[in-house]
Amino acid sequence: MRRRQRRGRRQAHEARKAVIIGVSAAVLLLGLASAGTYLHFTKRSTDRATGCPTDSYNSITVALVDLTDPVNPVQAAALRNALLKIRNGIPKYGRLEIYPLMPVTTSTIEPLFAGCSPGSGRDVDNAVYGNPELADRLWAKRFASKVDEVLLQLTQLPPQNNSPLLEGIQSIAVTAFGAPIAARASEKKLILLSDMIHHTNDLSMYQGASDFKKFKTSQYYLRVKPVLKDSNIDVFLIVRETRKSVQQPPLYQFWVEYAADAGGFLRDWNLLQ
Repeated sequence: MRRRQRRGRRQAHEARKAVIIGVSAAVLLLGLASAGTYLHFTKRSTDRATGCPTDSYNSITVALVDLTDPVNPVQAAALRNALLKIRNGIPKYGRLEIYPLMPVTTSTIEPLFAGCSPGSGRDVDNAVYGNPELADRLWAKRFASKVDEVLLQLTQLPPQNNSPLLEGIQSIAVTAFGAPIAARASEKKLILLSDMIHHTNDLSMYQGASDFKKFKTSQYYLRVKPVLKDSNIDVFLIVRETRKSVQQPPLYQFWVEYAADAGGFLRDWNLLQ
C-alpha cells in the first residue's frame, strides 16, 4: 500500500512538473511570437545607402562648418569634439547632414555626409526585442565611422577668400530643410561652426556687423533670405584673434534678428572649446 502511495505521489509530482514545463514553454513561444510581431510591425522601411526612413525623418540636424579661414590645432581639436558630440546626440532615425561652407555661385553646397542614425544600444528597451551590443556595433559601422571620415575631409579643405555665410545658410535651408521628406521632422536644427563673420563683395563684416534693420531692406538680403521656419539654431563660435573687435555683442545681435526674421530661433551662442 505504501509503495503504491509513494508511486502515486511521484506520478502526481511528475505530472505537475510536466504541466509547469509545458506552460513555461508556451509562454516563451508566445513571447517570442509577440516579439517577432512587434518587430515586424514597428520596423520602418529605410534607404539602403543612407539608413534613413523612406517616409520621413524623425529629426534633421544640419551642421555648416566654416573653415574658409584656417584654424589653429586647438581649435581643430575643439571642432572635432563638437562634431562628435553632435553625432552622438542624433536620435534613432534622425538625419545628420554636414556641409563645408563653399561658394554657391554655380551650384548649391553638397554635404560631405548625409545619413540617419540606425539607433544604438541605448535605443534597445528590452533584450527580448533586440541586442544592445549588436545595435552599438551597427551604429558604429553604418553611422559613427562615416562621420569620422568626414572630420578628416574637413581638415583638408583649403582656405577661401570669401566667407559666404548668408548664401550657405540659404542653400541649406532649401536643400535640407526644404526637402518634402523633412517637412514632418519633429525637430529641425541648424548648427553653425563658424566665426560668424560674413564676407563677400555684397556684404563684409570685417569692420563690424551691419544694423540688421537697415540690412533687411536691401536687395541683397531679399536675394539671400532663407526660410528657417521652426528651426533651432546653435552657434559654435570660432574666435579670431585678429577680429576680436568684430566678434562683439553687435555681431550676436545681428544673427539673433536674422534668425528671427527667417522664422528660426537662435538658441545657443557658445565659444568653440
